[in-house]
Amino acid sequence: MALAWSSSTDIRLSLLQNIPDYLKVAINKVWQRHYEELYESEADGTALLQDALDEVLQLFQGSSQTLCHLRYVWMALILTLVVEPTIEYYQPHNSIPRATISQISFWLLESIEIAIIHESQSAENNKTKLLDTTAEVLNLFSCNKLASFQVLYEALDVYKSAIRSLDSNQSLEALFDILDDVLEGYAIFPGSAGRRELFDWWLLEVVPASWYLLPPNSIYVIDELPNKEDIKLRQISTLEVISSAIWYFLIEGLPSGKNLKSQRFHSTYDSSYLNDMELDVKLIHNEFNSSHTISL
Repeated sequence: MALAWSSSTDIRLSLLQNIPDYLKVAINKVWQRHYEELYESEADGTALLQDALDEVLQLFQGSSQTLCHLRYVWMALILTLVVEPTIEYYQPHNSIPRATISQISFWLLESIEIAIIHESQSAENNKTKLLDTTAEVLNLFSCNKLASFQVLYEALDVYKSAIRSLDSNQSLEALFDILDDVLEGYAIFPGSAGRRELFDWWLLEVVPASWYLLPPNSIYVIDELPNKEDIKLRQISTLEVISSAIWYFLIEGLPSGKNLKSQRFHSTYDSSYLNDMELDVKLIHNEFNSSHTISL
């Protein structure tokens, strides 16, 4: 299937080419529409942005519940990193972004451990530990007075929603709230003219990257920030380390007797790796007696 936007051969194109056809079709359809919510002059009111988001994200639910949830949380992590410069600009000493990003990263790695671990008792202990540490991060929101300034309020709301996404029963709703703050709100606010560009970045880069639990090819940063290149490098580096750890555990299994927090992973998966590997990963779930192949 040829995609209308297939104009490069970088990792973004590799990811788009390898995603399932039904997701390609949905992305292509959504990409070709115009939306009043994005201030597009071509919009005629027949296409609603919320419907477009729902059309794409609902397709993730064709995977197993565990893998779908991981993908939603990974997308939430990417978007929290994109919002981080907003909070740094207005409140450089606010601890919520770092604590939330650390908790989501910890949750992702621990959840992979829970998915492939054999001992049910250990898995239950890990689930309890995840709930406890998540509660600690949520306390930061109650201890900090919620900002009345709209830009800061919506940026902080992204982090609160990201923590909610760790609950599988709330993950999709939380992701919709994040996207509302990012695409229609002021959590990033690229200006009216930049909203379509931000949407395209989410659709063409973040969605395929989330499907594979990989970093997007680039991080969206508004042009007005003087240190935008440094921000991009820092955010991509953060995602690469976490993604590499996730894929290490999925492909190789957990190193016995080693703590996830003590591991450091620096390898990344480029487009040639994606072309060579089989995009199927076997996750062993506690509730099943045998391995289930999950198509990525």
